[in-house]
Amino acid sequence: MRLVSLTARRPVVIGVAALMVGALGGSISAVAATGHGAGPDHPRRVAPAVAGVARAAGTRASGAATPGEFTTTANPVALDAPVRVPPTAPVVVTIADHAAFGNGPPPATSTVRLPQGRWAEVVLDVTGTETGRQYDRLLEIFDGASQIFLGVTPEPTPAGITWHAQKDITGYLPILAGSRTFTTFVDNYLSSVDTGIPTITAKLLFYRAAGGFRAAQPASLAGPALAGDAINEAGPATPVQHPGVPTQVVPVLPSGASDTLGTVNAGQTLSASVSLPDNVTTATLDLYAVGQSTDEFWWSLEPAFREIEVTIDGKLAGVVQPFPYVYTGGVNPLIWRPLSGIRTLDIPSYRLDLTPFAGLLSGTHTIGLTVVNNAGYWLAGGSLLLTAGGSPTTGRLVSDTLSPAASQVTTTDALGSASQPVTSESANAAYAISGQVTQGGRTWTDTLRQSLQFGDDQSDINPSCSGPCYQWVHGEVTQSASETVSGPGARVARSDTSSWTIDAPNGYLQNADGSDFFLPAAVSQQLTDVASQSGGFLPPYRASLSESIIGYGALEEDNGAASITDGDTTGTITAQGSGDGPGTLYQRTVVAQGGVIVQDLIQPG
Repeated sequence: MRLVSLTARRPVVIGVAALMVGALGGSISAVAATGHGAGPDHPRRVAPAVAGVARAAGTRASGAATPGEFTTTANPVALDAPVRVPPTAPVVVTIADHAAFGNGPPPATSTVRLPQGRWAEVVLDVTGTETGRQYDRLLEIFDGASQIFLGVTPEPTPAGITWHAQKDITGYLPILAGSRTFTTFVDNYLSSVDTGIPTITAKLLFYRAAGGFRAAQPASLAGPALAGDAINEAGPATPVQHPGVPTQVVPVLPSGASDTLGTVNAGQTLSASVSLPDNVTTATLDLYAVGQSTDEFWWSLEPAFREIEVTIDGKLAGVVQPFPYVYTGGVNPLIWRPLSGIRTLDIPSYRLDLTPFAGLLSGTHTIGLTVVNNAGYWLAGGSLLLTAGGSPTTGRLVSDTLSPAASQVTTTDALGSASQPVTSESANAAYAISGQVTQGGRTWTDTLRQSLQFGDDQSDINPSCSGPCYQWVHGEVTQSASETVSGPGARVARSDTSSWTIDAPNGYLQNADGSDFFLPAAVSQQLTDVASQSGGFLPPYRASLSESIIGYGALEEDNGAASITDGDTTGTITAQGSGDGPGTLYQRTVVAQGGVIVQDLIQPG
């Protein structure tokens, strides 16, 4: 048994196979979803599946694709619960109209005048189409310099695909008014083989109050929750019928940037200067962040532990434990046709509560982002969501026990062979931050607490992939967070407990000259989140989510032709809410086989 330095890294089967795999109708890619930089120079190529000789029961077929397996593929599907909206017709504003993104395309911009009104909800509606072969790519949408959407485009087929996503963006309401310039961008590249051109239409749907849905109200220390879909919060978002919104949205942009995600390179900190008002009472960092290049599969590396550290003027102010997104070409793309991974088509922001620091935020400050153990690069950016108004505020930190976390990696060589390492990694952390905000002679205290347990276990056979190689990965995070606010007119208690797991057994085999390779893989993802709030202006409420996806894919390419294309995926979701009227329940199970949905059960119907 030996302890491995946290700087030591081995090539992993997932990464090696990703560099070798290519297009099956679309592009089989686990190195795509590029945002800035990579371009088209990824060695891979797999031809579309062709139906071959039929297999009778108990017989074997060699060199011929199984008939019906991925010869047709349904349109991409995401398990996300549908956005609930008021029972009234929305005011619709188009911000991107069939914007096509070809080779190294410029962003599509649109300046529009948004409607006036006291809105109960604003929904971003995104529709995409694509035909041919192409990698998965990041899709970004900005309002001015503030990001309001991040997602991954599905990999297309020669017959073409259409996909759709909706996102509650009411939390950005202060910048959804007047004349605004919106930017939509897909960082795409074309070649003689990569022919897919994503075409995006995006609309804003403005809903007035109706049917129990109230107009949005500013958040406050007595009601700090915000509307919208985010993760890593200290409590639930406001119920959709009672949206809370900031009064200001301040983009966090590195020097010289205008409206794009910043690049966080290994060993570096991404910094941005912000100028803030002198009367901030609540503050939340709305952060989008995704791993790229080697760190697309950070959960399969060694060490696997990742933590996004957020600093204010060099002082650690909060940490984010990232979710292990698997893009639509990730590990083995047959797994994700047509059912995409958890939250892949619409990647939510992480929301980090900075209210304990609110009384100290007047003036100009530097926000820093660092990714612990970053082995490739990350794309990150976002905005500060502030409640500000009234007389100037002052404040102080009462206590702060937050410090950077680190993991411990232990490796044992199976059968005494260094080419068969078995690793176990763990990290644990707990902290509390308490701060006071004083305004007009009145003082409030905001206290955050969080605990974290991280684990990652891996077994590898021939991790350099100099011959047949195999990897088994299991990763998990459990965390709990809480926020309490006390002071004049405020006694609020919020909590959030969540966990995720990912399992990915996979292999990579090829013949001597590399003309034939075989990629068997399975991926399972699980996400559970339970959040509640009591006190404040709203009655107690609770929200819970349980989502899982289990998929298998087997792909063989023989001299450029896909001779084995086999895959099945099942996904389930249960989302519940209580305390916002009669309560809500949404359940769905989707079963896909060979690119076709064979069962789709939804409750309510």
